[in-house]
Amino acid sequence: MRTTLALGALLMGAVPLRAYDALHAVWDSLLQRYVWAGRIDVVGLSADERLDRYLQQLATAQPEQWPREAQMAFWLNAYNACGVALLVRRLGLRYIAHLDSLLQADTFCIAGEEHTLFSLRQRLRSFGEPLLHFGAGGLTPSFPPLARRAFTSANLRRQLRENARAFLRSPHGCVLDVATNTLWLSPFLAWYRADFERGQRTLLHTVAEFAEPTVAAYIAARRQELRVDFLDFNPHTVVRFASVHIPRLKPLQTRSPAKSPSKAR
Repeated sequence: MRTTLALGALLMGAVPLRAYDALHAVWDSLLQRYVWAGRIDVVGLSADERLDRYLQQLATAQPEQWPREAQMAFWLNAYNACGVALLVRRLGLRYIAHLDSLLQADTFCIAGEEHTLFSLRQRLRSFGEPLLHFGAGGLTPSFPPLARRAFTSANLRRQLRENARAFLRSPHGCVLDVATNTLWLSPFLAWYRADFERGQRTLLHTVAEFAEPTVAAYIAARRQELRVDFLDFNPHTVVRFASVHIPRLKPLQTRSPAKSPSKAR
């Protein structure tokens, strides 16, 4: 009897703990429907009222009392949703001439505060976790692409590592030129280089951790004389207008399956 009551209390207690993950189910569904290979169907999103509904949920959320992982997932999702909303408001935008101006052009109410994309990025930086940069989907191919899944407290670390690995193994993220002994990196890594160089770690430590094994081996062998440079910024936006077949993914899981009382220990 005590075991059953204890299990019931545990399951009841799990509901509010997972409420912060359930908040992002709508965003997860939107990503699956309108994002493919980092490209965003802004026309489709502009006609879907769920984006505004999700932004309204973000506006009234109170994440400051949530666990750290849930807070980081919240601000990442908020940054990405506001970035998408910014593109939706500018359906014809295909080229970004002044990125800094665009990042501060629109304001959004998030957790009861007014934010721009710039201030949201600063909020992410305040956590002191550089891998969050790989989860903040970019408006152009020079940034890590927008993932097709919402971040949750449960998947945050795994997805950030997957994002970092995918980006640093793409020509937008990392290119090794053996002939000139030069490692070319995305310009976004130059902008946030200070976040990756803390303590005893350098930017090359992060690149070697997630880049192709051959690149990582080259870095290890030539670290002292390897030249690091940065690719030119790609100003073209990641919007798409042509319809494509997008595979469906499983719905966002907001809680773990409950164990039966007979299996409780």
